[in-house]
Amino acid sequence: MSEKRPTIYDIAEACGVSAASVSYVINNKKKVSPQTKEKVLQAMEEMGYAIDRAASNLSSGRSSLVGVCFPLNSAEQVFSDNPFYSEFLASFEKEMSMNGYDVIVGYIQETRAFEHWLQTRRLDGVVMFGLYSDETIEMIAHHRIPFVLTDVYNDIKNVCKIRVDDEKGGYLAGKFLYQNGHGNVAFLGGSLSKSKVDARRYNGLCSAAKEYGARTPTLYETSTTFEGGYQMAKPIAESIDSLSAVMCGSDIVAIGLMRHLQEMGIAIPEKLSVIGFDDLKECTYVYPALTTVRQDIARKGQFAAEALLEAIKYPEVTPPERVLEPELIVRNSTKKMN
Repeated sequence: MSEKRPTIYDIAEACGVSAASVSYVINNKKKVSPQTKEKVLQAMEEMGYAIDRAASNLSSGRSSLVGVCFPLNSAEQVFSDNPFYSEFLASFEKEMSMNGYDVIVGYIQETRAFEHWLQTRRLDGVVMFGLYSDETIEMIAHHRIPFVLTDVYNDIKNVCKIRVDDEKGGYLAGKFLYQNGHGNVAFLGGSLSKSKVDARRYNGLCSAAKEYGARTPTLYETSTTFEGGYQMAKPIAESIDSLSAVMCGSDIVAIGLMRHLQEMGIAIPEKLSVIGFDDLKECTYVYPALTTVRQDIARKGQFAAEALLEAIKYPEVTPPERVLEPELIVRNSTKKMN
């Protein structure tokens, strides 16, 4: 028979304090002296006391659960189709776990379904990723649930937003290409009418084209997946004689594009230079290694966690917007034309 698990009364007796004092330490209440707190914590460790988080949450009114929600239909779209989300979640979860929170992931688009998801899981806070309607965002605000928007460009006030400077990233990619003699550049990304992120990356590329007196970049739209890039290789190959480079709105689209172009016998970068955006880990493992615009994905996940923790702790204060600076990472998928 296993040993009986120690209780707070056992801890209290061992330390010569009241059970209430032990409870204050467990719930991080500032009602005991530092010396008492240290003594209780040491006894808990020595006696193998495990905090019953469920009971603690009941007394505090919190669930110690936070959510990350994507406007997608399935886990496959998050974890298989775009490694960016996995890298973000790994960093976000690590930071939240260090602060005593568990993370659950949702894949919801419709406002009522989102509202049901929030209420049934009693979330202490939520990070919303990507394209959501103003109606959904206003619903969360109405329920007074702390939340943070990531890669969202909705014009809503008093909400913390985390993003990279997407337009500057597009400009950096364009500047690099035009400085290296590329006259006719294309952009391959998601639908600009739906993806405000890709729209800003395209706008940045267009700004560079205007600055260097180049023609407006040709626009190709596809799904933001490996397959989306793969499928667009044929129409881009049809313009290969007039194109010298393609900037993609994401690395996964760039990798899919390169794969199919190479299968068609089109050498990269000899026949066509390709630039991505994100700097996924996969960029250094594809051949040739992908030139890309880096956004620090791990840092973005950390920023989102820090902002959400701040919003939970101080619900009356809106954490400031945090904008990451992009950085061009030059590898082997691009070449000079002059």
